[in-house]
Amino acid sequence: MFLLTRPRPKLTTSVSAFSQANVNVVGVATSDIEPLDHETKALCEFFSSEQNIDAIVVTSVYAVPSALSALNLRPEYAKRPLIVAVGDATAAQLQQSHLTPKVIIPSPQTSEGILAIQQFNENSCKHVVIIKGEGGRQTIASGLQARGLVTHEFHVYRRVQLNHPIYTKSWKINDVRGIIATSENMAKQLISSHNQQLLGLPWLTVSERIAMTLRSLGIQNVAVCQRATDQALIAWVKENWEY
Repeated sequence: MFLLTRPRPKLTTSVSAFSQANVNVVGVATSDIEPLDHETKALCEFFSSEQNIDAIVVTSVYAVPSALSALNLRPEYAKRPLIVAVGDATAAQLQQSHLTPKVIIPSPQTSEGILAIQQFNENSCKHVVIIKGEGGRQTIASGLQARGLVTHEFHVYRRVQLNHPIYTKSWKINDVRGIIATSENMAKQLISSHNQQLLGLPWLTVSERIAMTLRSLGIQNVAVCQRATDQALIAWVKENWEY
């Protein structure tokens, strides 16, 4: 049995995907997602007035509704901005709208992957809007700014730590064979709630940056899956862990 961290809105869907693939997991939510309506309003006002938007970066599925609300205010562009999504799930949700028929997904699907996108190194790309969560993905803006690009960040949601983790079923520490941690914050919150009991187990995470943080906390066995989708994580577990 494995522990799988997901924010509360994704918990049931992710556990169901693992279950259908015959991989036994206990879903753990240590945080919830709270939309920040005032930031979405500011984003929409910006789109209504700003003419020079060369690229839009949408960092997660939780930022998609705000992004589409803003894009809907300007369905026709003389020059359609580049749309970049961090992750397959984010891209899929964006592509369901006629406003964003073409979406670029970086490889790897990380902040560093975003910065490696060719178009961000072209002279025609000067103004970038980043639609994200509060406090996350700082590397994107700082990396683009270092190249002379103008960035506008809108924090349209935030992660709220739950007073107590939510588990999809009861479990015992002795039954856990590995932990799948999809964010740095959730990994830290999970460790904190179990008094270091989980440090000796194998961990799987979704970027080298998160893996480095986990190693700094004393976890020796940390692997990286370069994509955070349920399907990619399931495939990695089946290939590398006994399940």
